[in-house]
Amino acid sequence: MTMLIIIVIALIAIILYLFFYPGKAKKTGYHPYLESLIALLDNNEELAMKRLKEAVNVDSDLFDAYLRLGDLYRKRGDVSRAMQIHQSLTARPTLKRHEEKKLYYALAQDALDANRPNRAISFLKEILKIDKKDKHAYETILQIYEDMKSYNDCITIYEEGKFKPKDDNRLAFYYAALAKNKMDKLLGEDEESEKEVFNLLKKSLRLASDSITGTYYMGNFFERKDDLRKAREYYQKIINEHPECAFLIIPHFEKVSFELGSFNDIIPIYEKIAAKYPKNFSVGFALANLYEKKNDLEAAEDVYLKLSELFPRSVLPKIRLLKLKTVDETTLSALDEIEAALWRQEFRCHNCGNMRADFSFLCEKCHAIESFSPVL
Repeated sequence: MTMLIIIVIALIAIILYLFFYPGKAKKTGYHPYLESLIALLDNNEELAMKRLKEAVNVDSDLFDAYLRLGDLYRKRGDVSRAMQIHQSLTARPTLKRHEEKKLYYALAQDALDANRPNRAISFLKEILKIDKKDKHAYETILQIYEDMKSYNDCITIYEEGKFKPKDDNRLAFYYAALAKNKMDKLLGEDEESEKEVFNLLKKSLRLASDSITGTYYMGNFFERKDDLRKAREYYQKIINEHPECAFLIIPHFEKVSFELGSFNDIIPIYEKIAAKYPKNFSVGFALANLYEKKNDLEAAEDVYLKLSELFPRSVLPKIRLLKLKTVDETTLSALDEIEAALWRQEFRCHNCGNMRADFSFLCEKCHAIESFSPVL
């Protein structure tokens, strides 16, 4: 706040100086330009735009005034006008290096607001021609490619960019996500494409053997190929090494275990995790559900009671306890409907708090990877 006051006082002092030297004020647009800056500090966009227009009419050489004017048009939703103003500045032969960079950043933002991501990338690459070490340009290009799910380009820009230290887990995520994109496009028997998917997943796990994304998609790959033993191996690896992510694979793990005839092996695995991580809701709830299926209602009740104590805001274990004690079919049917409605699960990014109705390995808000977990 102190710094803001100092800036405002300095700007007022300059304006007063220019006021008492009208000859200079007439020759330049600095006076209205400085007034526009004060208006921006006061969040008075109407006045700021008016003064910026005055400034560029008086002095067409005021690069920053044109730049800010275009930014204001963009902020007000007139992206085409913003881009027109910014684009006109590119024809100026006298721009300094730092001015060119500011201009291309503005143009990139114009393009993003106009939903033209490839155009934005082309402007950001102009910045890299000016300054090969501009880390922010690399980061912005990377985020745009992530938003586009263009993971091949993500790999290229990440490997050539100035990202230090490099995060092997992020690069592993890109390889796994690229493999998933290709796996979704597989039609029938296509050995070459399957081999490509497998090699991408192998590369992912070579980069980061504990990659949750790579491990999960490798399990999906083998399940798709009907190699259920291999699929179960990768799903169990997530349960063992990343029990907090067990919610991802429990349905898959139970399905392939059932088809392999090893369904009874699941309970000891869940019991071990539940004992070590009693607050793992997903595993605890799945364990109680298996006890119910085995008709071990006392054990199921015990788990539901513990979950109710540990998660007092969660209604699901309480409903299950009611169902265990209810014999009336009409009441059971009503409880089933309530439970089904409550299973509309949401996921929260633990990095920025972003909420999603479906799970994702990448947060579209903060671009963190493997950051979502269920909201209980």
